[in-house]
Amino acid sequence: MRLQVSRIHLVAGVLAGVQASVTAPPVARAADPTVSYTFNFYSDVNGVDVFSNYVSSGLRLRNGVQLSAEWVHDRVVIPAIDAPPGSQEAVDAITTASRPIAGTADPYQDYVKVRNSLETSATYRGYDLDYYVSSESDYFAQMVAFNYNHGFMEDNLNLAAGVSYSWDNIQPLEDDDTQGVPDYRRTLHWNVIATQVVTPTTVVRLGAEFNNVRGLQHDPYRNVYVAGSNVPEQHPADRDRRDVFASVNQYIYNRSSVNLEYRYYSDDWGVASHAIGVKLNQYVSDSFVVRYRYRYYTQASAIFYRDDYTQTGGVNGFQTADYRLGDFGANLFGGRIAWRPYRVLGKVFPASAQLILSYERYFNSNNFSANVLETGLLIVF
Repeated sequence: MRLQVSRIHLVAGVLAGVQASVTAPPVARAADPTVSYTFNFYSDVNGVDVFSNYVSSGLRLRNGVQLSAEWVHDRVVIPAIDAPPGSQEAVDAITTASRPIAGTADPYQDYVKVRNSLETSATYRGYDLDYYVSSESDYFAQMVAFNYNHGFMEDNLNLAAGVSYSWDNIQPLEDDDTQGVPDYRRTLHWNVIATQVVTPTTVVRLGAEFNNVRGLQHDPYRNVYVAGSNVPEQHPADRDRRDVFASVNQYIYNRSSVNLEYRYYSDDWGVASHAIGVKLNQYVSDSFVVRYRYRYYTQASAIFYRDDYTQTGGVNGFQTADYRLGDFGANLFGGRIAWRPYRVLGKVFPASAQLILSYERYFNSNNFSANVLETGLLIVF
């Protein structure tokens, strides 16, 4: 369920005023403040529930500076299951959270984890500065990012570049079958993107990304079955990740458009993947829009990944139970409808109201599947 209400001036003015007092010149005055609230609920077939609350605010100052902030509160409830510690079944395929094992110190006790995060940004004439902070019981993360984009050829070509740096502090909680110690993770990211208007109905985008990650990169709570015994998971402390991507957006003259996407990823752990996606958007009427989607993903495994480790020490000292580092293929398909009911129901809904319903089906070669259903109501004042 999604509910979003925008342009509530009182709350927006308070939230944005805090930012303006720090980042904007004293002579700048606020205009067009916005605020929204969104609630998301996810539940999978294994009983994992995720409750997410979003509060977003935006503010445009008269000198052209745009400020925004978003606070997110997540609550994840993971039921205890009867499965071997460190196995694929003991890791949720969507949230990647380790699941509690029934019959351990606190049998059949569900695990509840809460995360709070805040992201703020300031934008001015193509320059964008962001700060992000997130807090959990065992994880504290921060990130700063800077981006710039500029238009050329009468804005038919846009070039954008960005860089970010994140630093995370990890404090594993006490666990019966693992002994995690305080650790860290540092990530340097950059990207370049070019967007070209080829014709009045065709837009092409090309881009590349690079990440250098240092520090703890495995799950400190997960064990691996190696040579007849369970041992802690261990990944390399350094990882270079890179990908290139391309997309084409084409308008079709029967009031529809198609979007084609491709992404290639590789890293120095040996993981390489291809992702191909297509979306078709169709106006059935002025107030009714349908979108169809399909995505295929295939991946080669990391050099130290094994379905079964027969030698002590894993592969060069590394071993993993993370199925996301193995080779697999995945499919995602579904549809989405967006309807503005004003023309049919009149004053029951405001003219800007939009009802949204989407369904997606996911399945992969690891025998995992999921149905994702989302409903929403968007109202803009």
